[in-house]
Amino acid sequence: MTVVQAGGVLGGAERWQLHLADATERLDLGLIALGAGPTAAQWEARDRPVVVLPDERSAAGLLRTQARILPHLRRIRPDVVVAHGVKAALVTAPAARSLGLPVVWVRHDASFSGRLVGLLDRITDGQVSTSSWLVEGRDPRNGLVLHPPRMPAPLTRAAARERLGVRIDEDRLLLGMGARITAYKGIDDAVRALAEPGGHGWDLAVAGLADPADPGEHARLVALADELGLADRVRFLGDVPEFARVVTAFDAVAVLTKPTPAEPWVREAFGMSALEAATGGVPVVVVPPVDDIAGDGAVVVRPGRPSEVAAALATLADDRARQRLGAAAADRSRDFPDAADAADRLVDFLAELAHRPGVGRAPTGPAVSVVTTVLDDRDAVVALLGALLPQLGPRDELVVVDGGSTDGTTSLVAGVADRDPRVRLLVEPGAGISRGRNVGIEAAAHDAVACTDAGCVPAPGWLAALRRAFDRHPDVALWTGTYSVAATRVWEHALAAVGYPVVEELARPTPLVRAYGRFLGRSFDPTMPTGRSVAFRRDAWRAAGGFPEHLATGEDVLFGRAVVAAGGRAAMVRDAEVVWAQRPTFRANLTMYRRYGEGSGDSLDRRLLGRDLARVAAYGTAVVVAARGGPRARVVAGLGAAAYLSLPVARALRSPAPLRTAALVPGVAAARDLAKAYGAVSATLRHRRARGVTAP
Repeated sequence: MTVVQAGGVLGGAERWQLHLADATERLDLGLIALGAGPTAAQWEARDRPVVVLPDERSAAGLLRTQARILPHLRRIRPDVVVAHGVKAALVTAPAARSLGLPVVWVRHDASFSGRLVGLLDRITDGQVSTSSWLVEGRDPRNGLVLHPPRMPAPLTRAAARERLGVRIDEDRLLLGMGARITAYKGIDDAVRALAEPGGHGWDLAVAGLADPADPGEHARLVALADELGLADRVRFLGDVPEFARVVTAFDAVAVLTKPTPAEPWVREAFGMSALEAATGGVPVVVVPPVDDIAGDGAVVVRPGRPSEVAAALATLADDRARQRLGAAAADRSRDFPDAADAADRLVDFLAELAHRPGVGRAPTGPAVSVVTTVLDDRDAVVALLGALLPQLGPRDELVVVDGGSTDGTTSLVAGVADRDPRVRLLVEPGAGISRGRNVGIEAAAHDAVACTDAGCVPAPGWLAALRRAFDRHPDVALWTGTYSVAATRVWEHALAAVGYPVVEELARPTPLVRAYGRFLGRSFDPTMPTGRSVAFRRDAWRAAGGFPEHLATGEDVLFGRAVVAAGGRAAMVRDAEVVWAQRPTFRANLTMYRRYGEGSGDSLDRRLLGRDLARVAAYGTAVVVAARGGPRARVVAGLGAAAYLSLPVARALRSPAPLRTAALVPGVAAARDLAKAYGAVSATLRHRRARGVTAP
């Protein structure tokens, strides 16, 4: 993960990210800092790689920052980029998306709103908000609300005051504020409250650094305290990195954020110091909506009202009131996750966006039944067993359903089953792939089921990736894994470029990949799995009606769509990868594609059949245009062909023989498409004739 955030400001949002980073080992973290300063220094102190860019504020400067970020993201190539705040998201999202990197923006205050927030929600892949009210009026398409985490238990009062170097008379009380020193934090309201009758028994200690955007505020507050005769009762402690540990030094903590003429939009969205106080059993004086954090442990005041702050301090001057409110605050704090749990929630959210659910966790989770069907696949079964058996845990099982092999496959599997009780052989003569899968799933010992095919070799970690996905996201009904296509000869590379998705494109989908996948397919789609790598729970299989047994091909895609139609959620597992071998000859591959087309026609599924029939129309139109079209029509047709071949050619140019492979792409694409279209049309016509024969 690469974090992009302000480097010169160390406020609640920056501390939030640092707390979560410290609480997890599941992230390989780095920082791109917009400006040098305390936040960048904190990351460097943790031995994290840090890139510091100039902190630009003008529109032209933001464009320059976009250009500066691009090469760093290209070099780092993270799984996901997290941008803190509006400015960070504006400069990061275009650069990240141009490289195909998933990007998440964190909204931690109400700066800007309306169209700009809507734009950022649309151009980012995920949206994290640090308070529930920050989601009001929005419709984030992939959102997570993650409040500040509950901090560890703080020091005792004596130890906390010793750590801070604070000395205070026994008959006086100490109000604390943990905030950047800037006008909208309302520190001046706390100072003024000390001068009113309710605040006479209180001193104030402010922990925080001056905000670079408001460099004169510290001097203004010092002058205000001197003017009110409070110079000896107001202390500025500077940066206190572990405010949560020393919060017990205070008798109460205040969060008094308010709108100012310069920033009229301000409304406190974080309230981390309030939660830190609540964790330590310290009552808080807060403005809305921070009262939600402390619950009954809060005394609520309106923003910009020093008199109300003074009245709150008068209430808290009573020992019993402080104890009662402090206990209520501590009770409320237990409703919040601790830093480790919050970090896990964030990492799970990011990992699913990167199609790597559960990454970084031990592969704990449910026992899994792996189901595969075979028919005269002896050599392929040897490779499959060699790759899969080492991945099975002691409670897992492999259910092999043999459709009636005559080449020794049955005896081979039976021999393995005799030696390994985790392997079960079921013989179902005449069963096709759908029937075989349904038989195996029905007989499976576990509710978590994974499928792969003979001819596939699961990569190391295939089953562990699916197990982690089951464990971390029990709400997902269908997990679609990935496959890479084995290729050695030039025509195999060309066919792979034309006909199959690429795992790297799932990980980092560039604008070309996104557009091509949306309009022309050939990309991984969680709702359209293949039997090569797929997993689900048995109740989802039942809700979908099982694999459609009337189809010889395309049954896996129809099954996935049926799971989703039944209300199940589908998601990708990038790390659940298998290697799949293409047919040994080009002709055999065309036969396979013809059968795929027949599967589309037999399914009568509009989406599948529509794609194949669209190819028939496109090629027919191309022939007519080439023979009889005018110059303009031929140019349009040429541009359409170039767009259609753009991604396959780009893939071919990454192959070991790029020019020869790219040269084969047009012919291979035409042969593949026409074979598939022929199968779809012939199956469709067969259905029409059958309906005509059976019609009364």
